[in-house]
Order: sequence, then structure tokens, then C-alpha cells
Amino acid sequence: MKNKRILILCKVVDNYGDVGVVFRLAKALSEQDKTLELTIVCSDLESFSLLTKNHFSIDTQKKSQKCIFNDSVWTILDWTQEENFRYEPSPFPTILECFQCGRPEWLESILFSKTANKTFHIFNIEYLTAEAYAEEFHLLKSYTRSSNVKKMFFMPGFTNKTGGLIIDKTFMNSLKKSELQKKDDKIFTVAIFSYERSFDEVFVALQNFAQKVREKEKDFCVKVFAAAGKSQPFVKKSWEKFGKDIILQELDFLPQEEWDELLCTCDFNFVRGEESLARASLCAKAFVWHAYIQEENYQLVKVNSLLEKILPFIKDEAAGTALKQVWEDYNTPNKSLSANALQLLFEAAYNKNLTKDFKEFSASLFANGNLAENLLSYMSKIGL
Repeated sequence: MKNKRILILCKVVDNYGDVGVVFRLAKALSEQDKTLELTIVCSDLESFSLLTKNHFSIDTQKKSQKCIFNDSVWTILDWTQEENFRYEPSPFPTILECFQCGRPEWLESILFSKTANKTFHIFNIEYLTAEAYAEEFHLLKSYTRSSNVKKMFFMPGFTNKTGGLIIDKTFMNSLKKSELQKKDDKIFTVAIFSYERSFDEVFVALQNFAQKVREKEKDFCVKVFAAAGKSQPFVKKSWEKFGKDIILQELDFLPQEEWDELLCTCDFNFVRGEESLARASLCAKAFVWHAYIQEENYQLVKVNSLLEKILPFIKDEAAGTALKQVWEDYNTPNKSLSANALQLLFEAAYNKNLTKDFKEFSASLFANGNLAENLLSYMSKIGL
């Protein structure tokens, strides 16, 4: 790349989801090319600082600051700057506008100034989806109100006709560590990170599953890790009613590296949103995804689009049917889950059959390449 300056825009909507993706993307870009000069413009430095604390400290009161990630220098800017703020490096950075977050006023004034004589390139890094439009929108050009401001979509996704998923070294280290780690087969571990809902049937299924295994392995036990956030009180409530023989560990907020390691290590994962969905998809373990609830249950379209990518890898017909039933029920508001279907999934994961199938699904995603590498390659291709 001729231009080493890249500006990344992040307006935080979901406390750690949006900024989590942006942080991982920035890490992956720097790992591809440590000479890149990244500037991250974030609307919530408090949330960002919790994610970065294992790498560097962010002063949440500063409007502008330099931070070091490995051998790369990042500039961190607060979204809201002073009225007389000017940011005009030369050459002007390529802009990654994440999740259609818009642009701060000071940046708008630079981009669309009547005296502007440079060409600006904006890549709209969209939300992750398995829907068909991910392929249709990928590299699609979008008009702006100035011929000097070029904009196009760069879509993360689950096929080789999209930009793929972000693959950073931190995650890969967690994955390799989990593969080398000797697992105690007498403990079945489950991570739960979800939106609000009842987990009664989850614990009924885990209870029945544990009792069945104990008929042969008397020391067998199930351990549930309840992630910090909206779902934790609901997990605890269901555990108190139906999880008397199950170990529950309520987690504090975990930095990305520790969360990656947990997902890669657990036998079964319940995840939500985009950032954790991408990690769960890559970590080669069976999982259930909780999509953000939308009007007219549109989240089921997203859920079934992803299931269409996963189910061809599930070899056992009964397990495939159970997985589809659980995913759809889990994502339908106020609908009870099938404890029998859940128990079948837990047993299949315990016996490694389901885990092997999800490992093949993960391998198919790695074959699509790293979004950060694919993005930089495309930028070079068009002469940036």
C-alpha cells in the first residue's frame, strides 16, 4: 500500500460489541503491516479502554492520544472534538466507516469542503450477516454528495464472495492453546453470553445430560460460565431453579483475549451479537447464536441464513434437526426451548461428533481468508 494512513470510525451502540469488532480489526490490520498508521475515532472511550487494558491504557478524558500496539503506533481520538479541531494528515487516510456509523462533524467538514482537492476513499465495513445480500453488496460502490469522496461496501461474511471474518493473532493463539490443552473429559463446560431470556430448559437439559453420563462416569460434572451482561441474572435465576448439580461461575467482564480463550476451551457455547458470533464460528465448537430481536421477527431470517451455512456440515440427521429447532426457538421471543433437543446437542458435543462437524464448518471459514488481509490486498489492487 502506498498510503499507510487509515482512519477507523466507531460509534458505540452496544457497549462492547461494536468497539470489540473495531479493536479486533485494528489489531489484525497492524499484524498484517506494522507500518500502518491507524487512527481510531471512537464515541465511547470508556468501553474501548476496558478492551485494550491488556495491551495499553487509554485516558478516557483525553480527546487525542497516542498508544502502542506491539510495534505499531495508533492515534486514539474521541468522536467529539473541540470546535477548532483540525485533522489533516497528508496524504489523507483511507476511511473505514464501521456499521454505517456516520462521520463526526469535523470529518464531514474536511471531506466535503468546497476547497477540497483530494480524493477520499471510504470503505463501509458492514455488520456480519450470512444473508445473500452480503455477497451482492460486497465491493458495491455507493454515491456520496461529492465526486471526490469515493465510497464502497466491504462486507464481512461466511463465503469466499465476501471479505471473510477478522482473524487476529490473539485469537489464533487462543485456538492453538485450546487444541494443545489436555481436556478433562469428566467436566463438560458451557459458556453463556446472551440477551435476556429464560434458561430454564437449558439447565433442565444439562441436568438430565449430567445424570445420564454419571451412570457410567460417577465423577462427571457440568460447569457453566455465565458472562457478564444482560443475560447473567437470567442464567443465575434458572440455575437456582434447575441446576442444583451444576457448577455455575458468574464472570466479571473479560478482555478480548480471555473471552477468546474461554470460547475456544468450552465444549459448548451460547453467544450473542456479532463479535462473539464470529469467534464462536471460528473456534470449532458447537454453539447456539442469539440474534438481536428485530421487528416482525426478522432476526429469524438472519438465523436461518446462518443455519443454511452450518447444517450441511452436520452429518447426523437427528442432531441437525435438533440444532435447527433449538436455534429457531432460542431466537423467538417468549418461546420455550425443547429440553430434549438441547440434551441431544449436549450429548453429541460430549461424544465429539457435533464438535467434529463444527470444526469442518470453521475450517471452511478460514479458507475464505482474513478480512484484514483481504481488505489491504484490495486497497493495494486499486492503487491506495
